[in-house]
Amino acid sequence: MTDIEKRFPFDAYPKGWFQVAYSGELDPGQVVGLHYFGRRLICYRGDSGTPYVLDAYCPHLGADIAVGGTVADDCIICPFHGWRFDGAGSNVEIPYAKTVNRTARLRAWPTVERAGAIFVWHSQASTEPEWELPKIPESDDAAFAFHAPEAARWRFRSHPQEVFENTVDIAHFATVHGVSGFGDLELDTDGHRLRAIAEVTFQTPRGPVSGAVDSELYGMGLDVVRHRGLGRSCTLLTVTPIDGEFVDARYMFFVQTDPDTGEMTRMGLGFARDFCKQIEQDIPIWENKIYRDRPQLARGEGAITQFRAWARQS
Repeated sequence: MTDIEKRFPFDAYPKGWFQVAYSGELDPGQVVGLHYFGRRLICYRGDSGTPYVLDAYCPHLGADIAVGGTVADDCIICPFHGWRFDGAGSNVEIPYAKTVNRTARLRAWPTVERAGAIFVWHSQASTEPEWELPKIPESDDAAFAFHAPEAARWRFRSHPQEVFENTVDIAHFATVHGVSGFGDLELDTDGHRLRAIAEVTFQTPRGPVSGAVDSELYGMGLDVVRHRGLGRSCTLLTVTPIDGEFVDARYMFFVQTDPDTGEMTRMGLGFARDFCKQIEQDIPIWENKIYRDRPQLARGEGAITQFRAWARQS
């Protein structure tokens, strides 16, 4: 049992799509070592431009292919004896043997590149994805610019479910973040997807502006957040379990650009800074809280119960 499983009554490694890299971190022919879900992994981009994620340790004699492994075409070559594996994890060549070893395989993780990031599918029960990642129209829209500063990434002790529960915990925004003005919360679930729309009044130098925060959760790995009322914005929050204790959380912003200059707007960058500030305010609470399986809730906090019922599928 992992530390997280002792702390929380749910699986340390839930089901869903999880970010493991940024697209810009991986050039064709490049190999990167990763550690997620308590496992050593490799991520490489084949000569075709396709990214692949495989288990890192060679089934031959256990070399870590992330250390010295090379790419040829869309295959990965172990640095120890030159065994070659394709993107599906199959052994396709042994340089000093006449035949391949058909039982020697690297686990291949279903991989998708979307909106400037590389995601893998994880499930304890199934190897094939049960749903597709959503399209992010803003990632292909010239009116938006991709913004993922180094400061928008954190490693801390928690679980994805704890992080995403904050989406429906409206009361904490005033206490922890000093953000008031939230109105009604509308919650809708559909299989792996949960949508929460909160009415909000933005305070501006020109007076209050009515708007909304629209969050769409896709399993326990991705939250897509859009603001309405003060321009347009799209923010992706991804949370990936590293081991039985820590998670890797990242914000990726699609910031509206000025049509005249092409530069990211001050308002859009301001939203990005606010998001980063808020998660840094949340982290000390996440790292030190316990999980109340039967919380004593106040009137109007039923969305937390709904969220937890939805989260059980992961």
